[in-house]
Amino acid sequence: MSQTAKAYTLAPDLDKPEKQPEPTLRGDGVTADRYIDADYAKQEWRKVWMRTWNLAGMAYHVKEPGEYITVDLGHESIIVVCGDDNEVRAFYNSCPHRGTRITSAEEGFAQKFSCPYHGWEFDKMGVTSYVPNEEDYPQGGPCGKKRLKQIQCRILFGMVWINMDESAESLESFLGEEIVTELDSYHIEDMIRVLNITADSPCNWKIITDNFNEAYHVQVLHPGLIPYIEANYKACQFDLMDTGHNRGWFPSHNPSILHTEEHIGEHLAAIMRQWDLNPDDFKANENRPLIRKAIQSSKRELGQSKGYNHYQEYADYQFTDYVIYNIFPNTVITVGPDGAQLLRPRPHPSGDPQRCLFDHWWMVHKIEGQTETPSPAGGPDLPVEDAEHEVVMYGEKSLGTTADEDLSIAKMQQEGLSSAGFQQFYMPHQERRVQHFHEVLNDYMAKE
Repeated sequence: MSQTAKAYTLAPDLDKPEKQPEPTLRGDGVTADRYIDADYAKQEWRKVWMRTWNLAGMAYHVKEPGEYITVDLGHESIIVVCGDDNEVRAFYNSCPHRGTRITSAEEGFAQKFSCPYHGWEFDKMGVTSYVPNEEDYPQGGPCGKKRLKQIQCRILFGMVWINMDESAESLESFLGEEIVTELDSYHIEDMIRVLNITADSPCNWKIITDNFNEAYHVQVLHPGLIPYIEANYKACQFDLMDTGHNRGWFPSHNPSILHTEEHIGEHLAAIMRQWDLNPDDFKANENRPLIRKAIQSSKRELGQSKGYNHYQEYADYQFTDYVIYNIFPNTVITVGPDGAQLLRPRPHPSGDPQRCLFDHWWMVHKIEGQTETPSPAGGPDLPVEDAEHEVVMYGEKSLGTTADEDLSIAKMQQEGLSSAGFQQFYMPHQERRVQHFHEVLNDYMAKE
């Protein structure tokens, strides 16, 4: 069954997301076994990955009957297909005859699916429609009786979500009203994915998840962001949701408090000029904090005339700021004025707990007259068209400046966690999203 989001609106004068009451943290210790131990990873698969909602792909790839995509999650492969009734369904990619994978294609169109081993055929509802020598089954022919095993599937924010737990709560309940309301307001369903790259990476998936649950590292690892994005924790907002997710708000389109240079960086200056603002008017130190509000006002006034129709329902902060939604366990969606970025680690299909697959998506609105769009994190401009999926080994190709910097440390941290000198985490208050993540993880791991 598929599902789409209902419409939500935010108050237009909001300067930042509304602060959420934070749950009390227990202070659980974070030990190395969860990053390096194969037995822990096996339990984690059963207790976490088979019970939570995960992204499968973009909904526009399964818009018409017969269109399908596949997604790998750990050792599992899932087929997502649009049926003749326009319902989108998800099935394990495993033949009910003797287990062979039905397809190895990442996407395609099929009037029917056919097992490459013995020729069993299945319709778009997953029901067996043909088998060779059907009269030779003493237990009765499988046609109309045997079927691909179905799992939960929903469409929300223009993306396909799947859950292997038949009794799992609804996707909207899992996410919570705040996240659904805020992500819905960005209209990701109208965006196109212009970057789609996966890197086979030398670290546990949680190292990358931890990284995106804190901004403590930005001032050291990402100095290039400081002229443009706030990196001082005192000027940002971090929220721990009682649903188990986290959120980080970062005021942007303004030099960070940590930015000590007198000049306005060219990246920010170019954006100011795009919105009819003169950077020279803001050179004085006392005027620099006014840049963000000036850009917000100009975008609200000029957005529609410049073709930015998605601005019409924005709250003030959405014109300039970046918000990171850390959706448990591994879905990291960062939204900004003109796009949404997915940074997602997944368990490695080999089962090796010290490797993972890391996905980087960039989704943007189509603006009339714009055929290219800036790539996230300083990469080359990208054509505004659906991107082909690239799969690379870590280090073979850039994933973007910021992502490259993050992954360079991920390898070093994985190596350090295996050391006899590792003494558990020792974190400041600003890293409480990391602590919250691990306590939610512990709660899942404690369940049978």
